[in-house]
Amino acid sequence: MLSRSPTSDPKTLKAALNSSQQRSGPAEAGKSIISNDLKIIGQGLKIISQGTLQVDGEVEGDVAGKEVIIGEMGQVTGTVAAERVIVRGKIAGVIRSMTVALQSSARVEGDIHHMSLTIEQGAEFDGRCRRPSDASELSLDLDSLGQSSGSFAPYSRP
Repeated sequence: MLSRSPTSDPKTLKAALNSSQQRSGPAEAGKSIISNDLKIIGQGLKIISQGTLQVDGEVEGDVAGKEVIIGEMGQVTGTVAAERVIVRGKIAGVIRSMTVALQSSARVEGDIHHMSLTIEQGAEFDGRCRRPSDASELSLDLDSLGQSSGSFAPYSRP
């Protein structure tokens, strides 16, 4: 016979969650992974992580996070924006980041807006590099991105 325990009451659960958050403080941003068997497609799609986001699957849309890693099997068609971007897979679109690293297996087709850029031997890059005179052009407010309906990249090609 099934019975309802008093701890499953929604009010009790909410109180328990609130008290545990007060004891441990706000949750630290962790690592999110889009697995290699996952394909995410959507018109106007934006994936935003407060921590590290690793893309091992395929995303057709914009991706943002504190750090974004495109794995060797990963593929993004859209804008990739973060404080730090590491590319081992494929990107077709704009990269906007303070620090960008294209590792030897990287394939990038699109412009890169950066303050620091590293390209390993063997990486393929077809596009333009732009280093703004003011680093604030690359600053990213992850909280406001989730509420806006526009693209991550206010910069347009001249």
